[in-house]
Amino acid sequence: MAERIPQQVIDGVRSQTNLVDLVSQYTQLVKRGREWNGSCPFHEDRRPSFFVDDKKQVFHCFSCGRSGTVFSFLMEKEGYTYPQAVLKLAEDEGISGIEKYQGQPSARQEKFQKIYELYSAAQKLYTHILLNTTAGEQALSYLKDDRQLDEETIKKYGLGFVPSNNVLLSYAREHNIDEKVMAEAELFIDRDGDLVRDRFNNRVVWPIKNDRGQVLGFSGRSLDPDNPAKYMNSPESPFFNKGKLLYNLDLAKGNIRSGQPAMIFEGFMDVISAAMAGAGGAVATMGTALTEDHVKTLAKLTDKITLVYDGDAPGQKAAKRSIPLIRAVAPQVEIGVIALADNRDPDEVRRELGLPALKQALEQSTQTPTEYLINAAKQDKNLQNQAQYLDFLKEAWPILAAATPVEQDYFLKKIAEDYGSSLEALQSEFSDYQQQHPQGLQTSARGSGQQPPAAGYSADNVWDDSYIPDIDPMAGRNDFTRTVEPNWQDAPKPKISRVEKAEQGLLMAMIKSPAIRDYVQQQPNFSFVHPEYQLLLLLYEAFSQEQGASDFDLAAFMDYVQKPELNQKMMAIDREFGTLEAQMDAAKDYLQVIINVAPYESQVATLQQKIAQAKNQHDDAALISLMTELINLKKEHFQQ
Repeated sequence: MAERIPQQVIDGVRSQTNLVDLVSQYTQLVKRGREWNGSCPFHEDRRPSFFVDDKKQVFHCFSCGRSGTVFSFLMEKEGYTYPQAVLKLAEDEGISGIEKYQGQPSARQEKFQKIYELYSAAQKLYTHILLNTTAGEQALSYLKDDRQLDEETIKKYGLGFVPSNNVLLSYAREHNIDEKVMAEAELFIDRDGDLVRDRFNNRVVWPIKNDRGQVLGFSGRSLDPDNPAKYMNSPESPFFNKGKLLYNLDLAKGNIRSGQPAMIFEGFMDVISAAMAGAGGAVATMGTALTEDHVKTLAKLTDKITLVYDGDAPGQKAAKRSIPLIRAVAPQVEIGVIALADNRDPDEVRRELGLPALKQALEQSTQTPTEYLINAAKQDKNLQNQAQYLDFLKEAWPILAAATPVEQDYFLKKIAEDYGSSLEALQSEFSDYQQQHPQGLQTSARGSGQQPPAAGYSADNVWDDSYIPDIDPMAGRNDFTRTVEPNWQDAPKPKISRVEKAEQGLLMAMIKSPAIRDYVQQQPNFSFVHPEYQLLLLLYEAFSQEQGASDFDLAAFMDYVQKPELNQKMMAIDREFGTLEAQMDAAKDYLQVIINVAPYESQVATLQQKIAQAKNQHDDAALISLMTELINLKKEHFQQ
């Protein structure tokens, strides 16, 4: 039987987990004013009605009404129990010491955990061999002399060396690791059902990690000049998917989230060199083309992606493929392209020209996609030759068709100036191209032929700051109205009665001020009209006794409540009154409304119900009597 998770452990997990990061794994969020905004991941939401307050670490959807914290989000999305959600997030954040609170793990969880433990042990073993043994001397010399890396950098990226003596195979068997786990880890070569040697023998290895820093595989470079397989990656497996993983994302994501652009490179050494030059957002694909999953992962973290591919033909081909992919998958992302001079890659620039040269190139050489593609179309062509010039124009038209009108105007004028063509002739030919290709690259690059722009975006997939969602939560309708500063404080609020609003204000004042709470509780026979507010008050009293005296923590209280309908009420209260200072005079006003107005509203509602019944029964005498009673009741109330 697992131990109950202590409150301090739960609080620690909550404080270390970033709700924006968690939600971004399921839906794209954009910073809007003080909060993050996006489409709700719980229902089909074509317009951005979902908000995350990263300061309070709570979320709310103004369309479906869901509200909660990091734990309740994971519970609703993945079907976890509360303890399971706490433990899953603790594991994701690398929080140690939680094992004793785990229940009995499933066979699948146990198997993968053992595989992950084997990978972590392998990485530490390989790094130790590289830095501290004679077996690693050749590899260390290669990294220090040829690659110009110091030991601090080697340790930072966990580089290692795998000797030819099957050291990991021996280690695994000495530690009685299950043979099935060893086989499924893909760290060994299997021959006829027997594990015979380490997969990466005689290779320098780079550990491949997920965004949480867990080692999932290796990429190895052979030190044997006669080995035809110079580079080798871990095979595809349920936990190692090259189409999803990005090298160095674990170290880069914090820098990307803080404002540095995500910079995509082709090689691992390019990433390390770029990071040494100050490009903290450097990542690389795993020897594969950029995929939709790669783009989606980065677009959750940033709205700026820069492609840094080699200047040779394969690098240009990769850039030409990646640009329309990013435009289609994440149209809100601003794309930059860096092409280094002389067909050098970033690692070559660092080693041959020095870190300052690489730093300058990465900071000052960014081109727009249109500029890059136009320049690429010019390469290897003699544009003074008419035939080659016309071939260049044929390549330029689809590129310009995907560009903005300003870019189109700029490049048409530049082409005319550089090569002596008539601007009018170029405009006419480009116009003819657009008429013959009305969708052209525009469709494939921007995705305009596949789906309409997301709400809040213009037809050119540019966010329009003047729009925020205007939601009627009762009717489930979403409309758009103009505003200046969109955030969830400005989002439409459901209509509630005067009494209920007073109850909300009074409850928040009682939560914030023990003096107000004592004053209200001294009133004879007082209780809230709506029972959910009375229940929230009772829960808060129990919560505050357990937590001790401290400032009100909305997320912690919502985790304590764990009732979706009550948490929705609590979110509504915080939204309306959370920023207001608790004042005794205001609390007394709320109290008077509840005491004096609530009975009147109840009487009115009862009379209106009787009037409706009399109308249905065509009872004119009763109808006249009830209407007179209602009029007199209203007169009496408003004369008070």
